[in-house]
Amino acid sequence: MVTIKDIAKYTSLSPSTVSIVLRGMGEKRKISEATIEKVMSAAQKLGYTPNMQSKLLRSNLKGYPVITLLWDSSIRQYNLLRFLDGLHNSILKNDYHFELQIKPYSINHLDEAITERTLLGTNGLIICNASESDIAFLENNDFNIPIVLYNRYSAKYPTITMNDKDIGRIPAEVFIRHGNKRPAILTSETNFKGMNIRENTFSSVLNEHGINDISKVIVSDTLAGGYEGGTRLAGLSSLPDCLFCTSDTLAIGALKAFHEKNISIPDQIEIISIGSGPRDLEEYSIPSLSVVSLPMEAMADACLARISSAIATFNYSPDTKEFSSEYLVRESCPY
Repeated sequence: MVTIKDIAKYTSLSPSTVSIVLRGMGEKRKISEATIEKVMSAAQKLGYTPNMQSKLLRSNLKGYPVITLLWDSSIRQYNLLRFLDGLHNSILKNDYHFELQIKPYSINHLDEAITERTLLGTNGLIICNASESDIAFLENNDFNIPIVLYNRYSAKYPTITMNDKDIGRIPAEVFIRHGNKRPAILTSETNFKGMNIRENTFSSVLNEHGINDISKVIVSDTLAGGYEGGTRLAGLSSLPDCLFCTSDTLAIGALKAFHEKNISIPDQIEIISIGSGPRDLEEYSIPSLSVVSLPMEAMADACLARISSAIATFNYSPDTKEFSSEYLVRESCPY
């Protein structure tokens, strides 16, 4: 298959110039008509398969920018639904003329998803749920299109983040205020530093108030994992009096285990969860879950705004927009 590098070698032009032309951005990037013609002629002669943008350019159809959402397929799908809802509302609210496509990828294998074909078929990437090794791959490569990272940290690309310290601090302060002394954390294996920041901040705030014995149970981030974790916590010689769950999926699974063990919530254990799922899932659990609710829809809107700015101004430089989370008090940990 003929690649951009083949065309670049044939025309004695840089791969980036060839890529810009083949994506239909040559005129906007002030590339000469002669160079554009040279690239397109070489692509035709070598049998290069045109990408969607150049097809639109030659068809006289209106070619809207294509935004590709890269989403780790192992992440709970209702999280994706919340993020998509945020993107949809953002497009309507801001009258963005974008085409949106979704490309799933496997965590730690982002390099297999960002192929030459992927880059040719899009005007910008929103990358969600990347692991530390995926971030390292991004940091060690240069891509000639806008890239925005959701809920991750980077010195090279624009990022839309949330205040991870607050997410850990809020439940710790609530438990302290309620006089709890035997805290526990129900969590899963983490693949990004933000989760470590949340858990470490939770423990640090408790340590500052003389609470150093914190039980920690690690399970899979599923309902079944939450049920397993709740069962293990219920079997401890000293039952925790408060529990910080790093996802509402874990919390709901744990609630079933506590119910079966006749452990009363919140009378015996107060529960606060990180809320990344649908609010009605949290509201209609029994009891309803108190959560530190993550602003996923607002962050999706910010991702599109940053991509839109990059496409319009060619400003791909790194910057960060940070969001705060909202604490929603419900039955599992009332005032």
